Amino acid sequence: MKLYYILLGMSIFIFNSCVQDEIGQYPTDHIPPGEIKSPEVKNVPGGAIISYIIPDDEDLLYVKAVYTLDNGKVMEQKASAYTNRLKIEGFGRSREIDVKLIAGDRSKNESKPVIVKAHPLEAPIFSILQSVKVENDFGGILINWSNPEEADVVLDMLSTNDAGEWEVVHSFYTNAKDGKGTLRGYSNEERKFGWYLRDRWGNITDTIKGTFLPLFEEEIKGYVRWNPPGIPYNEYDYTVVLEYLWDYNPLTYHLEIARGFPWSFTFDLGKTVKLSRFHQLQRQEVSLLYTSQNVQKFEIWGSATPNVTDDFSGWTKVGSFESTKPSGGPQGVNTSADLAFAKEGEDFYVDPSVPPIRYIRYVVVDTWSGSMAWAIAELHFFGSVQ
Repeated sequence: MKLYYILLGMSIFIFNSCVQDEIGQYPTDHIPPGEIKSPEVKNVPGGAIISYIIPDDEDLLYVKAVYTLDNGKVMEQKASAYTNRLKIEGFGRSREIDVKLIAGDRSKNESKPVIVKAHPLEAPIFSILQSVKVENDFGGILINWSNPEEADVVLDMLSTNDAGEWEVVHSFYTNAKDGKGTLRGYSNEERKFGWYLRDRWGNITDTIKGTFLPLFEEEIKGYVRWNPPGIPYNEYDYTVVLEYLWDYNPLTYHLEIARGFPWSFTFDLGKTVKLSRFHQLQRQEVSLLYTSQNVQKFEIWGSATPNVTDDFSGWTKVGSFESTKPSGGPQGVNTSADLAFAKEGEDFYVDPSVPPIRYIRYVVVDTWSGSMAWAIAELHFFGSVQ
């Protein structure tokens, strides 16, 4: 009798499991869905957006586009049954292409393809190339470019080596709308530079070349702690001292507590300098980038003599500056371009009309989050010693 009830229970369990499995899935069939109808094409840079009417099939799963890139690679782009459009991308130069639109269902049946003509506009790399501007800069060249589509691209910079051969010396991976970069470390003599753009699909532009003359500058070293009457230091504690500003260690930082903004501190460059630029690195913890204690707005003042006080009348204003975020996105949301820019640090340029100075007064105007505690990881000045 016990064996009877055990077998009966097992039978009921298996039956219920089978019923539940049937209820939880669509029944399979061999009937393909209907064809895609009324396709419309909107051509965009490097691709196209295709809208359509989906077939009336209750088990429709997806719509896919099949197309061939310039390099011969066959691509598929799928969209779910809950939308009526999809985007194809990856094209270089503008040309007419055939796109197959195919509907698929849960039984792995596919409809007959519908051929759609598209004519993608030129990929963003070509318009970006036309916007690239290169000019002589201190110790190298300054590069600016415009990327209104905010496309993910790579700007490869080239120069000649000692054997006169062209080689890539730096690659800028960027999607910033307004991009800027520098190449430094070159002597004050004519040098050839070149550049081209590429994208993740293997599209590449022609190479543009030119001859440039890096401007002379040197990094100023030998800074020392110094402060005139009325401008005290307010270091948070002994682990975040002023000297961390010039220790070449991005993981250390100088931190002060301000009673209110503007708030300033001072130091001595160690020699009188005609400044060309300065390089600043924000505190590097990823969660604090472009937020919290990092300085956003500030001023630099200078003096050739130590005969100054907390009154600004004895100082020369070098300039007002603002730290920027490439993406322009909200605090706490950083793109790959934002992270790379923060790791590299920012260059700020000094107007050539500013006279030679030795003593620096750095004025914090505001932090990214308005915090009364503010921090800087590194601060280095460049120019020519007088």
